[in-house]
Amino acid sequence: PERKLRSQAGVTAVPWRGRVYAFDETGLPWELDADTLGTIGETSFGLPRDLTLYAAHSKIDPETGEWLHFGLEFGRKPRVHLTTFAADGSLAWHDAWPLPRFSYLHDWFVTKRHVVLHLHPATVAPLGLLLGLKSIVDSLRWNGADGSLLMILPRERPDGGVAPRFVETEASFMWHSFNGHEEGEELVLDFVGYEDPDHFIGDDPLVTAVMEGRRGRFEHPGTVRRIRVAPGASRARNDVVAAGNFEWPRVDGRLLGRRQRWGYVASARPGRFFQNAVAKVDFEGGGVETLDFGDRLFTSEPVFVSDPARTGEDAGWLLVELYDGDSRKSSLAVLDAARIADGPIARVLLEHHVPVSFHGSWRPAPA
Repeated sequence: PERKLRSQAGVTAVPWRGRVYAFDETGLPWELDADTLGTIGETSFGLPRDLTLYAAHSKIDPETGEWLHFGLEFGRKPRVHLTTFAADGSLAWHDAWPLPRFSYLHDWFVTKRHVVLHLHPATVAPLGLLLGLKSIVDSLRWNGADGSLLMILPRERPDGGVAPRFVETEASFMWHSFNGHEEGEELVLDFVGYEDPDHFIGDDPLVTAVMEGRRGRFEHPGTVRRIRVAPGASRARNDVVAAGNFEWPRVDGRLLGRRQRWGYVASARPGRFFQNAVAKVDFEGGGVETLDFGDRLFTSEPVFVSDPARTGEDAGWLLVELYDGDSRKSSLAVLDAARIADGPIARVLLEHHVPVSFHGSWRPAPA
């Protein structure tokens, strides 16, 4: 049957081939004019509407130009759909695989040779959801003792098909990944992980309590983590690279699927949920450089923009949307990504507030 749910287009905005596409967790994405942001309409990218599913987080390979998507099918037997479009916009391939657990996933990993789903033990109790009696959030359960399961598939599509590889690791909830890459035959996966997602799942989680003006539960902050998967191993290490209180990770998009040294992420003070700082994580040396904007300035996700006039992985700028809790107005801070602790080199001041939003993208102006 044709889908009746329509996306709210409220999670990611992705520029691709002269258009902007806005995604949510349900329904098809919306296509917008890249210059005016005028709405063109829902799109299935030329595919039958029920052929595939799209989640909010896609990945664009900087070398091949391919656009990779995953989507979850919450039926009687859950499945994951993987869809790739070639650089010219044509369908490269699509397939679907059964999932070994009814996990809720928001983001994933794409390397040069693999795609990886982090099946954390945030599982969906399906009955109420399928009957339309409960939302997906109300249907979630955290089963930390079950650990996390990595579902690994090669990006190359052999004619005879391929079976996923499954690898166990310690339980950690993941909203967002930094990046993934190969070091020889070893897979390296970097992300922000929570030992327990009590801010989102369980009794009185903060994300719902705050809508009623209450604090709610938030005892386990997000830490920067790295999973290493050795070739042929059935279990992987899940190490904390940087302890703290982090969310909204990003890297230079030109390094997606490739080894990176630097990651950029929003940061909050201990015990707080809303971020008021940005941090630069050194995945080689393990250090963290932080810029705190102050008690009443709240930050969004930092967006990296490369500087073609300089060399080096961190040669560029970070764009950080700020909200001032006193003036109730927003601004955009521009930081030198190589020296974020020096503070903004410029700020764009707005005369109004910008509603809380997610996952910006940078699109250079036409020449």
